[in-house]
Order: sequence, then C-alpha cells, then structure tokens
Amino acid sequence: MDTIHFEKEYSMLRAYISKMLSLVSQSFENAIEALEFFDVSLAKDVINRDDEIDLLNRQIEEKVYDIIARYNPIGKDLRYIITMIKFSNNLERIADLSCNSAEKVIYFEKNNIDYKMIREVKEMFGIVLKMLHDTFLAFSKKDIELSKKIWFDDKNLDDLEKLIRNKSKDLDNKESIIYNILIARDLERIGDHLTNLCEEIIYIETGKEIKEIINYEKDSNS
Repeated sequence: MDTIHFEKEYSMLRAYISKMLSLVSQSFENAIEALEFFDVSLAKDVINRDDEIDLLNRQIEEKVYDIIARYNPIGKDLRYIITMIKFSNNLERIADLSCNSAEKVIYFEKNNIDYKMIREVKEMFGIVLKMLHDTFLAFSKKDIELSKKIWFDDKNLDDLEKLIRNKSKDLDNKESIIYNILIARDLERIGDHLTNLCEEIIYIETGKEIKEIINYEKDSNS
C-alpha cells in the first residue's frame, strides 16, 4: 500500500466527516431556533441545507469505495474506512430528523397552529445539542471515554421521551400534545443516532463493541 498517498486520502475522508458533522450541528441548532421562535426563514434554510448534506454523504461513500479499491487497507485502517460509511449515514439521518422539526415550523405558520413547547421538550433539545457537540469533540480527539459518556447520556433522553408521552395526556391543547410527542420522538431518535456514532468511534479505536468494554469494566470492578 502506498502509505503517503493513503494517508492523504485518509485525511481527506476525515475532513469530509468533520465538515458533515459541522453542517449537521448547524442544521440542528437552526431547527431548534426556528421552532422556538417560529422563524420560517430559518426553517427553510435548514431544509435547503439538507441537499448539501445528502451530497456530502454520497461523496463520503464514493471516497470510501475508492480508497478500498486503490489501497486495499487492512486492520485498523480498513476498520476506520468502512466505519466512515456508517458514520456518515447516521449523520445524514440526524439531518433528516432536524428537517422534520423545520418542516413543522412551516406547517404551524401555514395552518395558524399555536404550538406550545413544554419544558421537557426544551430539556431534550439541550441534551441532544450537548451530545452532538460532544460527539464532534470525541471524533476530533478520538476520545473513547467521552464517547462512552455520550452513550450513557442517551438514557436521559429515553426517560424524558417517556415522561412527555405520559405528561401530555394531561394537557388541554390537543394539537400541542401531538406535536410535543412527535418532536420528542424525533429527538430520541437523534440521540440513538448519536450513540451509534459513539459506538463507531469506540470500535474504530479499539476494535471492540462498547457493550463488550462496559461489561469488562463491570467485571473488573466487581
């Protein structure tokens, strides 16, 4: 394998992923703001940006196939290259779910719907945003411990999503009930995709599944 040229392609692929992470983070943050302030223009920006993210996802897939065909990497290098496809696909799904929130803003405005975001949904947005930023950092620094922390943080989202479903039964505004549940479900799914990303970071660096590592740590501490 031509090591010099492979390292150059490897760095380019990593730069693509970093760019995609940045775009997806921006889309999610803009979707939060659009939903909170009923900003239709910002919501449209989120939807329009999705085409750029989809294109970048395809470019990453093509780059992976090209690297494998040209350099025939093995071991950790092969594991890293192949995992990048799963990584970019998870990011693309996060962007799609951010578009769901943006599309709701446009729908609310068009149909004059008075949506009231409950506190728990706002809390979920905050947790997801922190997870997203931490995932970017974990990827950049190849940080296994931070990846594990993010993976555990997902339980908070699961608990809040269940709480929202139960709490919404007591709300008077039926439309808000439905949309709070739908938005909470999308946020919970974004959390799942972020934990997938953290699992991939850990697998790239260790060659092990996160549950295998956690079970080993539990056994060592018992």
